[in-house]
Amino acid sequence: MLSYQHGFHAGNQADVHKHTFLLAVLSLLAKKARPLTYIESHAGRGLYDLTGEQAQKTGEWREGIGAIYEQSGLATPLARYRDVVARWNRGEAIMQLPGSPCIAGGALRKRDRLVLFEQHPAEFKALEQAMVHYRHAEPMRGDGFDGMLDVFTDHDPRHRLIGMIDPSYELKEDFDRAPQLAKRLVERVPDALVLVWYPVLSTGEAIAVDQGSFHSRVTFNRHNQAHRMVGSGMVVFGDIAENRRPLKVIDRALQAHFGGGATRT
Repeated sequence: MLSYQHGFHAGNQADVHKHTFLLAVLSLLAKKARPLTYIESHAGRGLYDLTGEQAQKTGEWREGIGAIYEQSGLATPLARYRDVVARWNRGEAIMQLPGSPCIAGGALRKRDRLVLFEQHPAEFKALEQAMVHYRHAEPMRGDGFDGMLDVFTDHDPRHRLIGMIDPSYELKEDFDRAPQLAKRLVERVPDALVLVWYPVLSTGEAIAVDQGSFHSRVTFNRHNQAHRMVGSGMVVFGDIAENRRPLKVIDRALQAHFGGGATRT
């Protein structure tokens, strides 16, 4: 979809869930010796202006990153995410928010690789500008669903692949398309891990979760009565056996923060 722009929703409660989880997973994997290639299907702008027209129009960030920005006593995964955002703001009042490309760029090492797909022309231009800070990042203009398949087909076998599938879900078919792609990717590269984010909606749409995957699902109050989103989900597809325990630690911190939404593994 070329109409969706995440700037209206940047920093909301779903972003806190998604970005905290992503940062914790990438930080965990970056401790290991093997190089990583991180591939994102719908990268967006990379960096969001919370003082701009889009963010100010909805104000969703105030209930998300705004609510934890100066909060003390945060659990470690949330505190680490808040600290990343604070560094982007030089420790002062929050004005800008790093999206998942910038979070990944900071969490990974110079020998790792980031491949970031974005189709929206204005969003892609902004993404290119945001990623100049990271020489190991490669913004790619195009359809991330097809692009991820291409990268998984032709990749450096020395690298472990980490995928992030995060469409807008403006199309109902994305609830099927995202997990189907994740399954295809881990079938193609069995030692890969593929994360899928999805919104928990009041209308009940959901994605199919395999028994062997890891599922972190949180619920929260909708921003206003017109919003259908009442929660956020992250699913990890692939061989998670060696990381199941730390994933549970990450999820417990998120469940406590958001009030204990149901989790399935």
